[in-house]
Amino acid sequence: MNAAGAQNITDRHFYVQALNDEECQCGRPKVPGNAFCYICYKSLPDHLQKGLYRNLGDGFEAAYEEASLWLDN
Repeated sequence: MNAAGAQNITDRHFYVQALNDEECQCGRPKVPGNAFCYICYKSLPDHLQKGLYRNLGDGFEAAYEEASLWLDN
């Protein structure tokens, strides 16, 4: 496996773990399978909420990153 392939597996593992976690990035509990807790999710603009329904490998990663950055600000 080349370095790019290993990086893709590492990246995918990060997003799978984020979905499986029981704690949101804000520290509140969240439902495994959801990207964020209800409060954080509802604070996102509609276009960011919708992006989180994309599948892994089909845009979820970029949507998660954009939403995470929005929540940090």
